[in-house]
Amino acid sequence: MVEQKCSVQTIPVHESSKVRWTLRSILKAQLPQLAWVAETDQSNGIITLVHGPRVEVHESFFVEGVWNGPFHLGEFGTTDCMFGSGGLLIENAVRFVPSAATTDHLYYDQAGDRVTVSNSLPLLLAHTQDRLDPHCRDYAAICHSILTGIHDYRRDIPTIKGKIRRLMYRNLEVSRDQVIELEKQMPPQFTTFTQYRDYLHAQYALIAANARDMARTWPLQIVSTQSRGYDSTAVNSLARASGIDKVFTVPTAKSKRSLAHHEEKDLPSDDGTEICASLGLPCFQINRRAFTENFDQEYLYYCALHHNQDANLMDIGNQLSTVSVLLTGVLGELWRPKADKVEWPCLNPDLRHGDLGGSGMGEWRLVVGLIHLPMPFIGARRRADIVEITESPEMNPWRLRTKYDRPIARRIAEEAGVPRHLFGQSKHGSVVLFPLPSIPFGKTLRREFFDYLVREKVMKRSTTWWWPLVRWVNSILQVSYLRRASGIYFVEGVLSKLTGTNFRFPLLWLKILDGALYCFCVNRTADRCNAALRLSPENLDGFNAQGTNT
Repeated sequence: MVEQKCSVQTIPVHESSKVRWTLRSILKAQLPQLAWVAETDQSNGIITLVHGPRVEVHESFFVEGVWNGPFHLGEFGTTDCMFGSGGLLIENAVRFVPSAATTDHLYYDQAGDRVTVSNSLPLLLAHTQDRLDPHCRDYAAICHSILTGIHDYRRDIPTIKGKIRRLMYRNLEVSRDQVIELEKQMPPQFTTFTQYRDYLHAQYALIAANARDMARTWPLQIVSTQSRGYDSTAVNSLARASGIDKVFTVPTAKSKRSLAHHEEKDLPSDDGTEICASLGLPCFQINRRAFTENFDQEYLYYCALHHNQDANLMDIGNQLSTVSVLLTGVLGELWRPKADKVEWPCLNPDLRHGDLGGSGMGEWRLVVGLIHLPMPFIGARRRADIVEITESPEMNPWRLRTKYDRPIARRIAEEAGVPRHLFGQSKHGSVVLFPLPSIPFGKTLRREFFDYLVREKVMKRSTTWWWPLVRWVNSILQVSYLRRASGIYFVEGVLSKLTGTNFRFPLLWLKILDGALYCFCVNRTADRCNAALRLSPENLDGFNAQGTNT
């Protein structure tokens, strides 16, 4: 594909400054399909955008995302229902917009009068000729802080040259005079189930219409996931009226007795085929362990998160024919009742989250061509209202009064025609849990990682030889936490009572390696992005339009 440069609409800024904003777009076919980096020159009012081949670039905006409005208007900068990312020229500035879901982020660097923004940390580092610091021990804590919500997460990511700033949820506005983070608008208040359900349905219908809008250069397909749990069942019950092209289901749930490097038989079923049939949706099985056959893209997961849980959906990338919206039930925990103590600290608009599921796909999705839309995030900043609806008497007919009970999700699904016995009977999940600390599953990447640790003097070569034993010990300790029924768990309980503390046997190598794989994979990918930025189109080396490695 030939490199393209295209000047687009010029929009005036402050009349007194006599500076006109100009968006210059450069297509790089070697970059991940949906990746972009934009350098804003505040002095001259020039935004230089470098992007992958499936980023939509139009007269006054660029986007890899969907929102609740007509596509051609490009009005994703004023809504709380934007998923994906993009930027738009407004009256006197450029506004960069991240997803309303905390699973995806923007990153930016400010140096003098230049502000560089990207939806990919490795791409931003490549563009600014910076790298993460191999000797920084904060990366795991920084990643984990995503769970604390949009007010308290750690924004600064240390680098060799200084820092990069992570932007979650809020918009970033760059004018000639300032750089500010702006709140998205709040959703309306909800007082009844019908009001909340109708809001979800109406906003998603607008989003689906936006995804399929023929004003797009590449109209999007819509795909989804289906398990036997509450969240995906409610999501698909709401979304089916607007059409879903494919629904993917994982036949078996994760093990509670072993981690990802051990294959198990007779695992519980998590197959959502019957649920899809009741909703009239096309269902396709995917292999949650496809990574055992080919894990060439493993590094992409660790570019987004220090602990990878999301490889269970990797096989979806093999089933796509075009860029697609992926519906998930991430944040479905907001449909829990108050009896679940996990919710107590979360009854606020901070978008706090109980686990990191879904957050490991941020870089992978850019390569395979997915826009992640976790539907529970629609209206989620009214979480306190939603939980009050869950607790209201009107929900009693849909309350099972079990440990796994989500009346709102159950009512949505049952009123859509899903039989009660098919879903929400027990909690399984299909995420892939690897041993800690995170060390590559794939042999080639693991060898590169150990070489990196030795080269950076993080670990001696002789120490890396102990890895099989370390994995064995740590797996036993981790599984004891999962099962809550083992000799180790019992001993920890006794020692906790004797010491008056919450005693846990420490995982080996965790203190020195937690976050190290994240740093390695981000820097490794930044090097590949740097090559893609510099190479001419006829010398492809790195990413191609299908997101595979060459």
